Amino acid sequence: MTFNIWYGASQTHGLDEVVEAIERAGADVVGMQEPYTRLRRIANALGFHASPRMHVISRFPILEPSGSDGDWALLLLAPGQVAAIMNTHLSATPYTPYRIVNRGFDRPTILEQERRARMRRITKELERLRPILDAGIPTFFTGDFNSPSYRDWTRPAVQARGLPYPVRWPASLAMEEAGFVDSYRAAHPDPVADPGFTWSPGYPAPFVYPWDVFDRIDFVWAAGPVEVISSSVVGESRANADIVVRPYPTDHRGVASTFELTPAPAPVFAVAEDERARLGNPLNVRFHAPGGAGERVSLLDDAGALVSDRPTGAQDGTVTFDTAGLEQGDYEVVLEDGTGADLARDGVVLVDGDQPPTLTLGDRTLRDDQPLEVTWSYGPGNRYDWLAIFRAGEPTRGGTILHWRYVDGAVSGVSRFGGTTRGEGDWPLEPGRYELRLCLDDSYRCRVEQAFRVVA
Repeated sequence: MTFNIWYGASQTHGLDEVVEAIERAGADVVGMQEPYTRLRRIANALGFHASPRMHVISRFPILEPSGSDGDWALLLLAPGQVAAIMNTHLSATPYTPYRIVNRGFDRPTILEQERRARMRRITKELERLRPILDAGIPTFFTGDFNSPSYRDWTRPAVQARGLPYPVRWPASLAMEEAGFVDSYRAAHPDPVADPGFTWSPGYPAPFVYPWDVFDRIDFVWAAGPVEVISSSVVGESRANADIVVRPYPTDHRGVASTFELTPAPAPVFAVAEDERARLGNPLNVRFHAPGGAGERVSLLDDAGALVSDRPTGAQDGTVTFDTAGLEQGDYEVVLEDGTGADLARDGVVLVDGDQPPTLTLGDRTLRDDQPLEVTWSYGPGNRYDWLAIFRAGEPTRGGTILHWRYVDGAVSGVSRFGGTTRGEGDWPLEPGRYELRLCLDDSYRCRVEQAFRVVA
């Protein structure tokens, strides 16, 4: 299922209807957009696993092996058998159908806009997914693309809808060229008979502006050894959806698709259950090993010293480490063969339950065009946690964001504002007092801030 829940369902009735919609859809795996730090609450209500870095919840364990970097994950369907998933939320602005219908933009102009606004991102995501696709792993790609399918803007379809001209929407073309099948359109090939609009049931339903343009912009794509069985729209009324939830909790309809697939053999891996784990709780590590004699999983501290190790005892399974008495910080789990050689590694950060995120500035006083160096630690690890610079005392919501960037779901890391790095606004900043804030998952909730100043 793909499901944009509109600022974590904070604009409507709450999370109960989100959970109800997923249950009614019968979804085993959900790529979510705009969960706004509420992903684990939804997963817990369903008894699902959760990946805050991927914005994915699943009945199956979600594995993020070393090298996936939050771009994709493996779904452990059975011991030694996997599928893969990627989830995206492409830019909402500028929304091109509005410019076609309400402002009369011509085809070359809107195609150039799509290339700038969305194609750069989807091209990079597909490049990162290429090794998974080349390996023949059944792969699902969920998301709010904020861009329609070219299969919905054919000449017969645009004539039926009163649209000005057909469009070969480039994001949907790129997905098909990469080997993906649009599951809804595979199950419902006629866009006139089954438009499948996901934007918009209303904000909230049934309110929409008279100038709005309805379209299908939320997708469940599939590639590899996968067959589409069915696909349904989840929404607010029988007139617009196959699965109905009232009151409806979001401004997007969801899409739930059913597949038959041939799982792929799992690669060798050792993966901590979470990127960020609570110190003092058991640390679970799932593994798939070659099955040789003497294989074991070790826990190492940030200096590479052995903390503890466990024999695997099987080709597939889970080992558990006791973290009581350990210090918080960075650790690695390592799958080793009988000779002690590494077979797979994964990082995990152990965090005390009362430890807030921390920000450390390289210098609290900047001069001339000096960049701002920042290190963060013990972050929550949500997909769209972000750093932002404001004038001192200015509110986050409604304030002027002078520079910002995502931290790419990393629990700890380093960044740099100024110089040749990408940011919004000019650098250097004007002389004055400022604050750097770490904010949560595309929301305006900020957990920590550090003051600095700029002098002439």
